Amino acid sequence: MQTETVDPDRPVPISLTKTFEASIHEFSNFGVEATSLEQISTATGVPTERLSKTFHDTANLFSNVVKWYLTRYEHQILSGFAMHSNPIEAIRIALYECIELFCEDDCPHGSLLSVELMEITDTDGVIAKEMNHLKEQVHGRIFQKLENCKRRFTTGFKPDELADFYTEVMVILIKQACDGVDRVDLYNLADASLERLENQPVIH
Repeated sequence: MQTETVDPDRPVPISLTKTFEASIHEFSNFGVEATSLEQISTATGVPTERLSKTFHDTANLFSNVVKWYLTRYEHQILSGFAMHSNPIEAIRIALYECIELFCEDDCPHGSLLSVELMEITDTDGVIAKEMNHLKEQVHGRIFQKLENCKRRFTTGFKPDELADFYTEVMVILIKQACDGVDRVDLYNLADASLERLENQPVIH
């Protein structure tokens, strides 16, 4: 299915954030295929004609919703990388951000929105495709951070293997957070995973 991505530089005469938040709730409750632009219009107060002009149909709207939110999640997860030269703390922040984003709580504009998004039935594989893109971006940033500091470690230090490992830890944290695992247990898992990096032999 061909979808059109909304150009963020093109003026759009509606509130995207409001529309996308309401859309997630509708898609979560009724499924993508069973949700109409009329339903989104009722939920947001945005006229159906304006929704149709901007997104054409619900499939294209859903694709834009997923890309919008996962791009925001990517930026939030990776926000601490530039601030920390220490790879352990940089990765810790990324793992903690995953927990905060996807650990369900009572805030309707916080992590509950993330959980709803991830639980939507996605027959076209839009979420899976964008999640793979998120994994690739996180993996690349982790690898680069580890590669940049490998001179601190002995010759057995392998940035590629560690990047693979911490990317998979991130995936596990997201899945367990969406499954309702207590956030304290998730923080403990994140901290325990960092022992692998902390125990890497360094050059004295």
